[in-house]
Order: sequence, then C-alpha cells, then structure tokens
Amino acid sequence: MTSPFTSLSRLAVLASVLCVTGCGEPDSAQEREIPVAQAERRDIREEIRLSGDIAPAFQVEIKPEVGGKLREVHASTGQDVKKGDLLFVIDDSDLQIERASAQVEIDGARVSVEKLAGNLGRARELFDAKLISKEVYENLDADHRLAENALQRAQRRLETVDDRITKTRVPAPADGTILSVPVIAGQVVVPAVSVNAGTTLATLADISSLIVDAHVNQLDIGKVTLGDSVEVLGGADDSIRTTAKITFIAPLATTKNNVKGFTVQAVLGGDTSAFRPGMTVAIRLPLATATDAVSVPLGAVFETRQGRVVYVHRGEGPAEARPVEVGATDLFHAEIRSGLQEGESVLLQRPDDRDS
Repeated sequence: MTSPFTSLSRLAVLASVLCVTGCGEPDSAQEREIPVAQAERRDIREEIRLSGDIAPAFQVEIKPEVGGKLREVHASTGQDVKKGDLLFVIDDSDLQIERASAQVEIDGARVSVEKLAGNLGRARELFDAKLISKEVYENLDADHRLAENALQRAQRRLETVDDRITKTRVPAPADGTILSVPVIAGQVVVPAVSVNAGTTLATLADISSLIVDAHVNQLDIGKVTLGDSVEVLGGADDSIRTTAKITFIAPLATTKNNVKGFTVQAVLGGDTSAFRPGMTVAIRLPLATATDAVSVPLGAVFETRQGRVVYVHRGEGPAEARPVEVGATDLFHAEIRSGLQEGESVLLQRPDDRDS
C-alpha cells in the first residue's frame, strides 16, 4: 500500500510554484530540477474528516398485527405523541362476526357438557347398583370429557378473536414524533408476521436524542475508540456546530461507495435544535495537535527501508538523507519531532541517485 507521504510527495510541484522562502537563484542542475522547502514552525492539528447522516437515536416502524381495511387514521407527519395514544383503527367487522360465531359455539358446547354431566351422574348410580356395564359407563365418561375439551377450545377461540379485535386499535409504542405516515384511511393493510414484513403504518422517532452515523475507512478505524469526542458541522458554510461522543463501532467491516470500512455512531450533545434527521453533516475527529512545532511539507517526508527520512539540501553537493521522527500531520504538513532543525532546507522530491 502506498504511504501517504510517498503519494503526497507528488504535490511538491505545487510547493515550487509557491516559491518557498530561501529558494534563491539555483546554483546547480539539482537545484534547478528539485524544489526545496524550509523547515518552519507552525501549529498542526491532525484529524480524521468524515461525512455522516443525522438520525434519531430511537426510531421504530409501526406495523399492524392484524390485517384489514384502515377505518381511522389519527396520526400525521410531525405530530408529537405519547405512549398509548391511539394512532390507527382497523375495521373489525369480520372479527366481530367471528366473535359472535365463537360465542354461539361456546354456548352449544356448554349445553352439551351440562347434558352429558347429567347423564354421567345417573350412569354412575346405575353402575354402582350394577345395573349397567362398566363399558357403558366409561363411554359416557369419555363423551363428557370430550364435550369439556370442545368447550375449552371454543373459549380459547373466543379469547383469540378478542385479542385480534384489541389489536385493531394501534397505539403509539413510545413517546416521540411521527416522521412519516405512508397510509390513508380505506387502505387495506397486511399484518407483520414471520413470512411477511407487513404494511408500515407510520415511522416514530424520538428526535430529542440524535446520533450521527458515519463510515470510517478501514485504514483509519484503528485511530477511533469508544468515548472519543468529535465535532459535527452542518449548514452550507459549516456554521452549525456541536459535539458528539462515539458510542458504537461496528465489529464487522462493510463496503460503502466501494470503500471498505466500519460504521461508527456518535450521540450528539449540546444544542441540537438546528439538526434534523436525514441531514448530511461533516465530522472532525481530532487525533493529535502540535503547537509551534518544527514542520515540513508532507511531500518532503519519504519512506525508506530504514524508516522515514528527509533529504536535507545544503546548497552544494548531494542532499543528505536524514532519519526523522514524525509527529502530528495534517493535509499539508508533518511535525518533525527530531532529526531536523528550524530553517534547514529539504527536498520535495527524492533525488534520482538515492536508493528508494
């Protein structure tokens, strides 16, 4: 994989156009061909820059547990609701007919149980008096038990129907704001079951708590840890700002826009009134800072077998390959912690006669 220092060294041509202080008139062919920069002191802030989307910390799709025609819609987009508020009513006409049928079945089963219970009581007296056989008595006892089972089944059926009727009234599952209502009264809805996703009646979210969802390149994910603070910027000129704290780092890499990385979520803090779900924002994750540090352009730092080096230019003779310790870096400069002094000149391209 190409080092960022090697790839960014191609920007050295730009540095030559800027005419870095101390360039002067070239004295040799090497000076004429290779641009030079001076080590200078500056403040460097190393950070990861990302883009992300604002989303509610809690969001749920409301789906029916029973199917049918929507009779009433009490939810509207942007509406604030409390847990238990009635949002939708599904027509229960068919269920009421089914309930009446179940009730008739119960009444019939109860009459049968009572009749067989009386027959069984008389048969027990006759059996005790040895006036009927044991087989006749046991058959009457079995018929009675079967009738009791039928009564229990009818009662369970009624309970099931009553439960389904209750579910025709769809309440809010939690406090929040209705984000969308993609259905209208009169529409036939499908229940959410194991083999069917069901019809989405509404999307409910708690927008008082927002998160930012970002995708971090696999090369940078090692620099991100739970609890890190990030800066979130929104608006056309990044004028809307707040902070967020990283609360989730996905354990498995995914590919987004042909880039493999990891999903990272951070909870927004401070004033979030200017942020809305669905907004795209910029994210800055600070990694390191260096104040008044000796630094050189990124294009002046090269990777070699011996480590990172700069080529110090002394005016005459070949440039000196000098090992350096690199600290914080930004998009343009690298902090040099050791190996180079302020004011020394370095080459922005690797000399042709050096071993790469």
